[in-house]
Amino acid sequence: MHSSIKSPFQQSTTTSDNIADWRVRLAEQLAACDPADPRPAENQRVTDALVTPDVPPSALETFTTNCVKRAIERAVDASTHHGQAWTRCFSQKRLLLAGLSLGLTVSMAAAGLAAVAHQRYSDRTLTNIPLASETIEGLSFTGENIHFQQLLGNQFDISFDLGNGGDTSQLVLRDIDLTLLMPEAPVMAQQNEDLTRWFLTEREFNRQRVVFEAGSPHIDLPEGLSDYSPEDISVSLTNNCLGAGYWELAVSALDEDGNSQKIYQGYFIFPRGAYAKIVSWLNPTSYWEQARTMEAWPGFQFLSGLPFSLHELRRVTVEAAVPVSDLKTEQIMTAGEQIKKRDLIVYNNPQAADSIRTWEDLRQAELKFQSFVPPGIYDESKLWDSDFSQLATVVRGIGREIASPLSEQPLTEVEIDFENKEGALRKLIVSGIDLEQVPQLDSADYAEGVYMPLGFGTPFTQSYEDLKANPPAQSPFFSVVLNSNNEVIDYRKDIGINGLVMHRDLNNPNLLHVYPMSYERITLVGHYVVDLNFYTGE
Repeated sequence: MHSSIKSPFQQSTTTSDNIADWRVRLAEQLAACDPADPRPAENQRVTDALVTPDVPPSALETFTTNCVKRAIERAVDASTHHGQAWTRCFSQKRLLLAGLSLGLTVSMAAAGLAAVAHQRYSDRTLTNIPLASETIEGLSFTGENIHFQQLLGNQFDISFDLGNGGDTSQLVLRDIDLTLLMPEAPVMAQQNEDLTRWFLTEREFNRQRVVFEAGSPHIDLPEGLSDYSPEDISVSLTNNCLGAGYWELAVSALDEDGNSQKIYQGYFIFPRGAYAKIVSWLNPTSYWEQARTMEAWPGFQFLSGLPFSLHELRRVTVEAAVPVSDLKTEQIMTAGEQIKKRDLIVYNNPQAADSIRTWEDLRQAELKFQSFVPPGIYDESKLWDSDFSQLATVVRGIGREIASPLSEQPLTEVEIDFENKEGALRKLIVSGIDLEQVPQLDSADYAEGVYMPLGFGTPFTQSYEDLKANPPAQSPFFSVVLNSNNEVIDYRKDIGINGLVMHRDLNNPNLLHVYPMSYERITLVGHYVVDLNFYTGE
């Protein structure tokens, strides 16, 4: 008779839903940490946010109270929904004790959470940020601190101190638009919450290395740097691909042969309170609504399964089936970065490397890679899996001429459809291609082609002058891997790819060569040639 009555401790679905929902609501409640309106007034600068005071503990107490209150309200809702089961299993006294215990547990958890949030987000101080230095053989430069001084508009002076023996030198990057290194969703994605989240998350987890080249007017060495000529010094500033806050700084010098040699490498944490404010002011959403994916909170799977509304991003004007050649029996090619990183590949056995000669061999192999971890190094003890068999068979190609709100001229979109070993569809879509900007090259020179992350981002390495001329949020270029339901596939983990190279054929400009790149661009994983004659009408 009582077999159909379930104990509240058997309501595992409700409990798990509450926990998952609480994690989502944490992002919502984080907004209570900052009483200021996250949106700027029309006459304010984006970075005016940085002159506001640090988040007071009282705001975090409010945040904690709200978290506790909402958690208890949900527990009450659950108990009401399952009232009969609760009543049959517990006396009123036991229910009271259970409620008090739950309230105490939730209060303690929320208090701890508030302390973590305060430590993580209250700091907006952009001076005296510690630099962690990497040892470079034969050199003794050490970083001390980096400082961001706000000027007019979005411009900053960025200064840092390098020690060498007993001497300290200051280097300054003058008049830098810091917002160009911050995630900002393009206008065509801003009316769709899912697309906004995807573009901001992709921008955050794709590496952006900005180079201030030797001789740049932005580089200032007031007192020089050891025996190096100021005209020979270049500086790189990187917003890393490890989630919000992880940045790098590097200094290089030209040697006697004119080659650039790194003389300093450092890492720092960009204050997340300041980072959150800038991102909020750049976008039609608050940072707190995006924090769980921009920082990869527990359970984060790079938005796997997220609906992806392509039609909201561009308008198709011409569409046609196009031939795609899979050069699967071609010998694997390596150049540039792939040669430098080949030791990061981990094989199942020492003999496996010798048996992998073609792209087809590679897609059948079980490869792992050393993981890229904070602050910005490779860790051989943490391995990253791959499953290139997800791209086992090419089944079709589609070429499209598209109109983008970010371009005055027609652009090209290419879709290559694959099936994995189980027959599941995997659609690689590369959109917003300006074919005139894609160089014509021999395949051996692929590394000189368009060299971009998958998803949405800037070139992996870019000069500051090029960045100013091509602001990331105004770029119509993006790429994505979708399933048959047009839902996002976690291509980083489920496949193990993280970038692509493109160039047009040296002899035939209508042939587009596409090379997907593995995790961390350690190896190419295929070579495909798409015939785009449809575009020219030939």
